[in-house]
Amino acid sequence: MSCFSQVLNPLTGESAWQERADDYDYHQEVANAGFGDMLHDWERNRKYFAALRKTIAQMRSEGREVHVLDIGTGTGILSLMALQAGADSVTACEAFPPMANCAARILAANGAAERVRLVRKRSTAMRVGEDLPRRANLLVAELLDTELIGEGAIGIYNHAHEALLTEDALCIPARARCYAQVAQSPLAAQWNSLKTLASLDGEPLLRPPDQLSTCNGEAALHDVQLSQLPAHSFHPLTEPAEIFVFDFQRKQQREKHRHQLLKLQTQRPGCAELVFYWWDIQLDDGGEILLSCAPYWAHPEIDELRARQGRDLPLANVVPWRDHWMQAIYYIPRPLQLLEAGQAFHLSCHHDEYSLWFDAREEAAKAVHRHTCTCNLHMTYARSRIGQMNQAPRNKRYLRYLEENLEAGKSQVLVLGDGCLLGLASAALGAASVLLNEPHRFSRRLLESIVQHNQLKNVQFVEQLEALEDAKLAEISHVFAEPYFMSAILPWENFFFGTLLARVQDKLPAGVKISPCAARVYALPVEFLDLHKIRAPVGHCEGFDLRLFDEMVERSAEQAVSLVEAQPLWEYPCRALAEPQEILSVDFTKFKEEHHLKGTIELKKSGTCNGVALWVDWQLSEDNSPRSVVSTGPSEPVEPGEFVKWDMFVRQGVHFPQKANQNVDSLEWSTDFNPLSGELTFSFGQKNKASP
Repeated sequence: MSCFSQVLNPLTGESAWQERADDYDYHQEVANAGFGDMLHDWERNRKYFAALRKTIAQMRSEGREVHVLDIGTGTGILSLMALQAGADSVTACEAFPPMANCAARILAANGAAERVRLVRKRSTAMRVGEDLPRRANLLVAELLDTELIGEGAIGIYNHAHEALLTEDALCIPARARCYAQVAQSPLAAQWNSLKTLASLDGEPLLRPPDQLSTCNGEAALHDVQLSQLPAHSFHPLTEPAEIFVFDFQRKQQREKHRHQLLKLQTQRPGCAELVFYWWDIQLDDGGEILLSCAPYWAHPEIDELRARQGRDLPLANVVPWRDHWMQAIYYIPRPLQLLEAGQAFHLSCHHDEYSLWFDAREEAAKAVHRHTCTCNLHMTYARSRIGQMNQAPRNKRYLRYLEENLEAGKSQVLVLGDGCLLGLASAALGAASVLLNEPHRFSRRLLESIVQHNQLKNVQFVEQLEALEDAKLAEISHVFAEPYFMSAILPWENFFFGTLLARVQDKLPAGVKISPCAARVYALPVEFLDLHKIRAPVGHCEGFDLRLFDEMVERSAEQAVSLVEAQPLWEYPCRALAEPQEILSVDFTKFKEEHHLKGTIELKKSGTCNGVALWVDWQLSEDNSPRSVVSTGPSEPVEPGEFVKWDMFVRQGVHFPQKANQNVDSLEWSTDFNPLSGELTFSFGQKNKASP
């Protein structure tokens, strides 16, 4: 059977009913659940297995039977480990139906169907005597996320100890410790606040209104791969400090709300702008088996890991890669200036049942409430977009175009895009009038406050482009965009600019200047160090056969995963295997033209082609000068065989081949673009080297 879903096409801006199989949502959940990523985490797997062996052996040496409860079993891998380690009985629960079905099949394939009791419920709905034959005396679970407690670990452990476990039960992991490190980072600060936009001469054009400077921002974590932050882009101001310990084994209830006030000293002068956060877990009761999520500069086992991984990897990539447990940045509501090394200040640390937040002050303060955005900036735009609005090299290219092409007191500018601060800057540069097409309420409120604060008199907001009168359109001398639209996920989905332009193009004067005038999509075959693992099959894990899981994910991915997905590639190192190749060029004055293209990319360096990176270059003017190009891809020229440095304020597109292959010498590609229907598809095929 099929069903119809209403889907927004970001290229046309139109919603349409799309026929989909009635199990589409099921397949989407399976394909994007992230279980494969965890199963590729070799350190996690080995240390969980080691902790199970050690703990079960210890319990047996004490003359105790071992009855295991595995909460959130997923594929059943931890239950299989517990059986092999010598458990007397294992009960596993899994509430996500696709994974419960998969676990049942994997347990059977590994000869454990009769030895593991599989309960298709949440642990909080389980009852002893009904779902569990007896209280368990060993709990093994992986209930953690980047924030540690964001998946409800506190409540789940509290319920388990109260209703499902014995008084002397042990837990794997036994405890977790959370760490905070106060830092200054002009780069990361760009993701959290709006800076003054200056002209090419350094004169302020647009100053943020007071409501932005007094806003505390959002308390929500910003999860990132901290190890990939360029070393020159941040300065730790303190040593890492332990802020909370979560004892998963203790029988007493774990508190849902805690406040910890730490008195810290600076290692160097600077501005306390943010907190780097991570955690580690002691998997066994004695704390000997440790798994740390620390970035490389604070990792307790960095020397051992470097010796194990070899010297050919960048130091940032020596620590085990994982995308399910990352690190986080928390932004301090009011950055605190610390003028001297050794200066004391107080870090206020808080958590509730699901989240954390922080504040930094000179004097000791009482607990502070979780802060929220009051200025419209943080609640409207993603972190990457806020950073993009502050990105000076990018902004200068747009401003250069505006300064060179606008005539003060004469130019009439139509701005297309969401939250187009650079378009608003044309008013400060002297344009006679600026019409901003801004349909989003909160984005419009923010820009209106900027207009008012900077006393711009020549700006008019337009909610619906169709509402503009023909006579008004006939006066337009410039159409400008960044382009950026909140509905866009992949870079080329901002081609919606072309759709909007086409709606009014016939009503614009013949000599109107359009920027960007064109866009080009580029493709680059790459070898990822780790990112490809999110789509790679697992096969066997710690000796257990998980191929049924691979088959399930592959079937779902075929039905519910796009051939190209969005990823912030600066967080995921990769080597270029070729030079970038243009695979689509769009002239916005002829946007309605269809494109059907094919070609071949010759690989210049050997390696495993496990991904193809894609991005858009925007051409601002027709002079073809490099200064007139704004790229969403590499931030430096690409050298085949070398690591690629990516723009850090936008997500690129990534295609993962079904099977990564070392024996490839070229990549065949095709592009099909129908602007009227909003269909843009890319396909790639690997061509193997000729056999000798």
